[in-house]
Amino acid sequence: MTARSPAGPLIDDTLFPPAFLRFLASVDGLVRRARAGADAGARAAGGAGGAFLFRGHREYRPGDDLRRLDWGVLGRLDRAVVREHEEERDVRTEVLLDGSASLRPFGGWPAAARAAALAAAVGLAGGDARVRLAVLRGDAPTILCEADGPAGLKELLAALSAERPAGALDLAAALPALAVRLASRARLVLVTDLLTAAPPEVLFRIAGRGRRGALLHLRVPEASAPSPGAHWLARDAETGDEREVRFTADVAARVAARAQAHADRWAHAAREAGLAYLPFAPTTEPDVLLGRLVRGGP
Repeated sequence: MTARSPAGPLIDDTLFPPAFLRFLASVDGLVRRARAGADAGARAAGGAGGAFLFRGHREYRPGDDLRRLDWGVLGRLDRAVVREHEEERDVRTEVLLDGSASLRPFGGWPAAARAAALAAAVGLAGGDARVRLAVLRGDAPTILCEADGPAGLKELLAALSAERPAGALDLAAALPALAVRLASRARLVLVTDLLTAAPPEVLFRIAGRGRRGALLHLRVPEASAPSPGAHWLARDAETGDEREVRFTADVAARVAARAQAHADRWAHAAREAGLAYLPFAPTTEPDVLLGRLVRGGP
């Protein structure tokens, strides 16, 4: 990894508008209140941090808090299971942000940067919390910032403000390079559009040793579910190649089907690697994304 310091203390108010900053400031209080004075499962079920603290399922037992029931599993499999969560707080959260040029179009970069900031705010909540933020570009991660406690959030936002998406990301090389430097029992948050040739199984390279967390998949509707009749002069943000694309109803349907199959493969691999799969779009509101982090699922 190559370490570097933020370019300065300024926070980009177009990337992080005042309403978002106000919401971000509330995350620490939400997490603290959720943790205070309740059992581990009720803490995670009632407040923020679930995807970071989520450990797994067990069968429902009489007397379990019904808020901990996984209604998705109940609906799909007709099985009553509850979510269990970890209790430890003094654990590093690794926030890994895709910094490649493919995030530039259609508001992708601001959405990804805000998702990374939100994940970091949850990771920083609590007295002993620590977060390391890295951007993934090329074949290796670059550390942008290391922060301790909620007071470090401003420095982290300044580091993100100084970044711009550029170049390509070789996820198949970057994740293995990162894995050797990750602490055991670390919480991982990977924010990416998954526009990569890497196989989903590359996530297994960062799994194990008690690590857990979330894969935040940025899905831009213009690319994953284009409207029939749309006409693009499509330019590859990473290579510069251009071609004309006309989205007939048939073409749009095929593109959407391929995008969904791609997402499904990564979702399956994420679950196998111990990560919650959390899709979001540029239009996803911060409170909705926080709710997905809380529940550990869409």
